[in-house]
Amino acid sequence: MYKYKKYVKYLFIAAFVCLTGCAELSELRNLNRRQAITIRDQSDEVAKLKNQMGSLSDKLKASEEEMTKLRKLAKSIGEGVTVRDTIEGPVILFPEKILFDSGMSAIKPNGEKALKKMAGFLVENSSISIRIDGHTDTDPIVRTKHLWDSNHHLSAARALSVFQFLTKSERIDEGRIHIAGFGPNRPIATNATTAGKKENRRVEFLILSQPFQLPPKESSLSTESAESIEQETEAATEPEEILEETTSEITVPQEASETTSEETEEK
Repeated sequence: MYKYKKYVKYLFIAAFVCLTGCAELSELRNLNRRQAITIRDQSDEVAKLKNQMGSLSDKLKASEEEMTKLRKLAKSIGEGVTVRDTIEGPVILFPEKILFDSGMSAIKPNGEKALKKMAGFLVENSSISIRIDGHTDTDPIVRTKHLWDSNHHLSAARALSVFQFLTKSERIDEGRIHIAGFGPNRPIATNATTAGKKENRRVEFLILSQPFQLPPKESSLSTESAESIEQETEAATEPEEILEETTSEITVPQEASETTSEETEEK
């Protein structure tokens, strides 16, 4: 009887050890499985990062090649034409004196020669689109105020003149050219000095290698999906609840800004 109890005891101990070992083995297998999944995910992430780095490297290389082309173009034009990199993309800058007389939007003969070189660049690089940005200083228009209501009108008219020259005279596809008039809103120098104002009176060509496109007009949701969502919303709303919408009017005082600057040229 004693031996029987002793054997039963050993049997229970062996069973306990076996169960414990099986549980530990199962836990070890689960741990190994989780580690394998983690390693696989990390490998996928590393591969993804490598692809992104390769793509970024290609973009940087293409951008540097583009900047080199623009620098060569600016050097061939001369007359103070420069190239700079911006958050929107590379820009080639034409000072006002090349293209226009003060306060005017008619392109000067020397300006036409410069724009012909810009047109040649666009012909050689057919995948590039541009945005023509007109800019002014903060001085109010005086001499030609009968033509323009504001500096914004003048800057937009100048951008439009350049657009018409490139599309009509040089036959550049209109779809590749966009225009904008910023007036004095985007200065690159102070308007408190004569030299700063001179820098701000300019026309810029923003290079758009991949022009932006508007999303499709049609919604991604089908009519049936929209109707289904509307029905579910109506069903979830208690008929007894009535939501009253109130609107409040907030009046924001308009701040008038006073600018003081020496007037160097009458527009």
